[in-house]
Amino acid sequence: MGRAALLEVRDVALRFGGIVALDGISFELEEGQILGLIGPNGAGKTTLFNCLSRLYNPQRGDILFNGISLLPWPPHRVAEIGISRTFQNLALFPRQSVLDNVRIGGHARCRSDFVSDALHLPWVRRQEKALEETAWTLLDMLELREVGHNPPDGLPLGTRKRVELARALAARPKLLLLDEPAGGLNHEEVAALGHLIRRIRDNQQVTILLVEHHMSLVMSVSDKVVALDFGRKIAEGTPAEVQQNEAVIRAYLGKPTEGAPDARQ
Repeated sequence: MGRAALLEVRDVALRFGGIVALDGISFELEEGQILGLIGPNGAGKTTLFNCLSRLYNPQRGDILFNGISLLPWPPHRVAEIGISRTFQNLALFPRQSVLDNVRIGGHARCRSDFVSDALHLPWVRRQEKALEETAWTLLDMLELREVGHNPPDGLPLGTRKRVELARALAARPKLLLLDEPAGGLNHEEVAALGHLIRRIRDNQQVTILLVEHHMSLVMSVSDKVVALDFGRKIAEGTPAEVQQNEAVIRAYLGKPTEGAPDARQ
């Protein structure tokens, strides 16, 4: 018997004017899995990702998280129920320290108010201390302690991506949405990122949905892959199954090829 589905995407459809962005997408992501979402440019990956993080509202279908529809939830509240994301274009606070950027991520799950903060009540102090301890733990895990008091501006791209990853994890998510985490990284950094993603899944007990163009990363870390093209799901299965799928080969290469394809870049 398989694990319970943490995320269920049911017949999700979305149009922008006359353009069909998503056309009846359905799949499930089980708790503890890493799911890679792939497809050529314009396939609908980012649109679906933005539906999951509640930036877009689908016109048909539903998205269930732990059996509860996400559609009534506004974007600023999804962290409360256990969903965090990173961004393709880094969204760090450049003048805050790395430590403060990570602590900001944890505030999404904090319970506080203006009066309590202003009075600096004991429970607020305990909460802030716990948040700082969590932040340092994440910085250690992601090998960021040495730059903890530095602002992220000026740090290498790979380091800044790890800062954003730490900030997303500070909210203690059940589901982590990774948006093109390998963008701009070199071959060695991509390989290290793959090991890091699996370690995060195992150590933090978090389920991961990965949107990524870098096929070698997707195929090396994913338990399951969903392929989109022109807003439709064209394949779903293990990395090996999806790599062998003729519709996927056509989407990337334009035509089927003989033998086993190499869909990696």
